[in-house]
Amino acid sequence: MELGLVTDTAADLPPKVLQEEAIGLVPIYVRLGEKRYKDWQELTPDALYQAMRAGAAPVTEPPEVEDFAEVYERHLQVYDRLLSVHVSGELSQTVQRAREAALRVAPNRIRVVDSAMVSAGLGAMVLRAAEMLRDGADEEDVVQELERLKRSSLYFSVADLSHLARNGRLPRFGEVVGNLLGLRPILRIERGHIRFLRVAREGSVPETLARLVAEELGGKTVRVAIAHSEAKPEWLEGLKRSLEGALRLERGRVTRSGATIAANVGLGALAVHAYALE
Repeated sequence: MELGLVTDTAADLPPKVLQEEAIGLVPIYVRLGEKRYKDWQELTPDALYQAMRAGAAPVTEPPEVEDFAEVYERHLQVYDRLLSVHVSGELSQTVQRAREAALRVAPNRIRVVDSAMVSAGLGAMVLRAAEMLRDGADEEDVVQELERLKRSSLYFSVADLSHLARNGRLPRFGEVVGNLLGLRPILRIERGHIRFLRVAREGSVPETLARLVAEELGGKTVRVAIAHSEAKPEWLEGLKRSLEGALRLERGRVTRSGATIAANVGLGALAVHAYALE
């Protein structure tokens, strides 16, 4: 029985990767003024960053049930069953829309999974599922691994917390912490929620993120993924160096965040996701 994969644009997986791995995609919408765009498909990261630098305040909207239904119907012509893995239901209604579409299209052939993750974390889970399917794993083994990866860690820092607070992802008090001069907030995705951890000196953000990962996974063989929305180049290099020095890396990748993520964290965000291989 052949199993296909579907995800959404909150996974921050570039089109080339999706095509190579044969992963179906349902775009999340991003509204800029009066216009609505499909993330990654109609609005690239470059175009979004340019608009945000010019003062745009993008707002995200979950896909319509019909968007999921169209992708499901098309992919069920090729696959016997589908595994549909999506952004945390605590942060978006996307997974709920996926469930509604699955019930409408083929409830016995589509399994919807709430990843409890976002961005590099969601992308890592989807790519791990694709790898396991290539290696001949069955559906239950893949789902069990995804459940394990829900407990993996994604740490990130943003220039300020106003975007998250504005969109209801954090209490308003977070803005005050995030706007302290010379400091940056450090946050974590935990059980699908965004948790505020601490503040760090602005120049020490890459090392702080790497240290948090090392404290949790040091000594284990790990895979890491870095995601960013126009973070400083020196921060990216600093984070990579710090991770290489602190961890036993089996694999790593860097991705730019699309509109789904950037609209909610702003420009200059830097994130790292890591999980241990069993």
